[in-house]
Amino acid sequence: MTVTASATSALDGRRAKTEAATTAAEKAKAGVTELDNRLKTNATLVQEQTQALRNAEAEVSRLKRSLKTAAKERERLTRDRKRAVVRAEKAATKAQLAEQKYDKSVLAEMVRREKERDRAAAHPAAPTASEQSAPEQTASKKPAAGPAPEKPAAGTATATRTAARRTAAQADTAASTSTAARKTAAKTAAKAAAEQAGSTTATRTAARKTAAKAAARTPRAGR
Repeated sequence: MTVTASATSALDGRRAKTEAATTAAEKAKAGVTELDNRLKTNATLVQEQTQALRNAEAEVSRLKRSLKTAAKERERLTRDRKRAVVRAEKAATKAQLAEQKYDKSVLAEMVRREKERDRAAAHPAAPTASEQSAPEQTASKKPAAGPAPEKPAAGTATATRTAARRTAAQADTAASTSTAARKTAAKTAAKAAAEQAGSTTATRTAARKTAAKAAARTPRAGR
């Protein structure tokens, strides 16, 4: 009885020890498995971060190259802008000179026309030989009213007076036209001289001379 009881107690103790050892082994194994998993996670994280670092380094290199390219582009654009400004200034100067030359040409043409009109008014054209002979031919073609010799002389005098009146009327018309033209030219020249105040001295001098000549000749034409 006593031997049986002692043997049972020894078996229970061994069984308990075995179960405890098995439990401890399982716990230790679980701990190892957890550490393995954590190691794998750490390795994956390190790999990802390493790749991210490489990508960041590549991006940094790319941004540096982009900054260098932008700096070179800025320098080139700055040089191009300076050249464009110079070309624009030259083009503006050339256009201004061309405008001044055009103004001088217009003013010179106005002065030339005014001189021609003034000279034509000062020296009206005399009637041509055909105009003078036309009344005489008309008078000579008329049949004689009688045998009196005074008729042809009277017709000639009438034709002469008619031609003289026509010439005087043409001279008056030319003088009136020249006077109005001179007044218009004087106003135009004065206005052009005022608008071109910033032009050359020759342009202003020519405009003043034209206005003065037109103003001086207007009373003489009226007389």
